[in-house]
Amino acid sequence: MRKKIIAVLLAVLSGLFLLGGCANEIQKAEAAEPAAGTPSAELPKQTRIGFYLDTVITLTAYTDHPELLEKALETCGTYEQLLSRTVEGSDVWQINHAEGKTVTVSPETAEILRTAVQISELSGGAFDVTIAPASTLWDFTSGEQTIPAEDALASAAEKIDWRKLRVDGNDVTLPAGMMIDLGGIAKGYIADAVKDKLEKEGIRNAVLSFGGNIVTIGMKPDGSPWRVGIQDIDEPTGKTMLVSLNYGGSTVTSGIYERGFTVDGVTYHHILSSETGWPVQNELASVTIFSDSSMTGDALSTAVFALGTEKGARMVESLEGIEALFIARDRTVSGTSGIRKYLEEGTEVSLVPAATEEPVAAEESEQTGTPGYTEKLTLMLQVRETDPAPGYILVQEENTVGFLPLPTEGEQIQEIIQTQPDGTAWRNVIRMTPEGFCMVEADCEGHDCIEEGEVTLGNIQDRLLWNMVICAPHRLTLCLYSPEEAAALSRQLLGY
Repeated sequence: MRKKIIAVLLAVLSGLFLLGGCANEIQKAEAAEPAAGTPSAELPKQTRIGFYLDTVITLTAYTDHPELLEKALETCGTYEQLLSRTVEGSDVWQINHAEGKTVTVSPETAEILRTAVQISELSGGAFDVTIAPASTLWDFTSGEQTIPAEDALASAAEKIDWRKLRVDGNDVTLPAGMMIDLGGIAKGYIADAVKDKLEKEGIRNAVLSFGGNIVTIGMKPDGSPWRVGIQDIDEPTGKTMLVSLNYGGSTVTSGIYERGFTVDGVTYHHILSSETGWPVQNELASVTIFSDSSMTGDALSTAVFALGTEKGARMVESLEGIEALFIARDRTVSGTSGIRKYLEEGTEVSLVPAATEEPVAAEESEQTGTPGYTEKLTLMLQVRETDPAPGYILVQEENTVGFLPLPTEGEQIQEIIQTQPDGTAWRNVIRMTPEGFCMVEADCEGHDCIEEGEVTLGNIQDRLLWNMVICAPHRLTLCLYSPEEAAALSRQLLGY
């Protein structure tokens, strides 16, 4: 599989939501003094600090309007009231107390949930916002070091299944007895929203710290990247193990050391397995995701950690503009193929072996039957620079390449059959129009693979990562590219 063949614009409320798998590490980002002669050198450095989302939030920007930072902090409080699991009347509280009835939520909550479902599907359930039945049984902050009863966790695990969460527009339905917790994704969404707000107000150089989430606006005033410290896995909070670089994007870390305790030599931490409800036990101590979107980084840091170094790297290698840094419990440091761009020169880091660029084999979970991340068959909207027609769908399956023309008007129903070695066949039905496509039928149980809503060139930006429709059970991914991106891929893949 080629590196970064899928164009995806994928981004925790830490202690407040208590979600297994959220980032709660304290990263330090350097806010350097303005260099003489740069536009920001004429602006004072302003810092405002607040406590929201059970996290100390520090906003630093070069501006002569400090009230913009104060308003941005107030925005955090507004989102806290909307997205907290524990605030009575919040969107999340209403969903969890609806006893299976449909709840109409804000557009912001619906957007977060749709993104969460997509990343759950992409990761084969390694990230799951329905983790709350298990995460509420754990207490990693009181110091009491209490381990939940095994039968209680087993019962909770039976209520964790992202595939049963339904989001239709702003209407959300969750079966009675299940609960969601946005702690693994919402803080990233809020960080992105605050950044967007400040950029629209004219701020060009800023570093915004949301605990384990660091987002920046532009570069330092002297034109160099921001320096973000990565927590030492064996030292108290605030001790840096290495320094990363941020070029105006997001840096998010999830690790086992910030919230947890050790009993009889076993470390119990807040990153929980969606299959068992127990803390994930693998070789990793922390994962850092570098991306444009902090919401993406939030969810992926959890998913990648749960998948482990090898499988996590395979997933990241398939995503556009995203890199991952892995720190193992034995303090070895490794990363995906483009990681050195995000580390100080001289940092000792090994690359995860190139073999991890092969697709992850689909794996059936004994508990939930959720397939692992895989990408054996990919469909991409293909638009050539010289073609006046709306486009083509490029079909790739191993070494076979073929074309299915999109209709110039009206609609066309296309059936996709994948015949397996044992003679069985997987079936998906796609409705195509000149503007795009959507999945309308599939034979996998419950049709859990179908992402409703048409994917078009016109809604790529609005839908963020919704330029794709994924059928994980059938290893099928439909990706939508802009004409420019599609033309570039044509030249790269097909030689024209």
